[in-house]
Amino acid sequence: MRGLIGRLFGFEREIEALKVKIKSLSWDDAFGMWTRCAFLHFCEVMPRGTRCVFLLDFDGIHELNSSLGYRAVDERIRRTFSIPFRASDVIARWYSGDEVVILFDGGLDGALHKMAELDASARAADLSFRWEHDFWRVGEEPIKEVVDRIGGRLSRAGEPREARKPARLRELLAQAGSPAD
Repeated sequence: MRGLIGRLFGFEREIEALKVKIKSLSWDDAFGMWTRCAFLHFCEVMPRGTRCVFLLDFDGIHELNSSLGYRAVDERIRRTFSIPFRASDVIARWYSGDEVVILFDGGLDGALHKMAELDASARAADLSFRWEHDFWRVGEEPIKEVVDRIGGRLSRAGEPREARKPARLRELLAQAGSPAD
């Protein structure tokens, strides 16, 4: 009945157009991941618990975009994130073209294993990134505050990249044969 009324009044086409717009606002085709807006929405409906949140900042993306072109760099980032993640992990582009946030649905050890895989995948795509992490207590603090806190630590200048990696990740990278810096 609703469909018939929609067709009679011409709403069906408008509704379909709105669905397309909503999807385009939720998915970043260039990076092949969720948008910041979609990430924030997922976090609003996330069941309570503690989650690991990682913020990645890709090195030299703006320069690579200038020298290789946006499509080539986007492809490298899509390749980097082509490793398998849990369906419950949420990966999204953050503010700029070089930041990605990952919400892991599991403990820190599993997240660090995945970060070691991601590091190796980025290197295979001739990319590198810096990262920081923190824990989010769902329902007790806004996710934006957690990501801002992580971003503040990530943007500290002058600290060697190696010093930001927890010992457990350095150990995992060494086992995988990936350089620790």
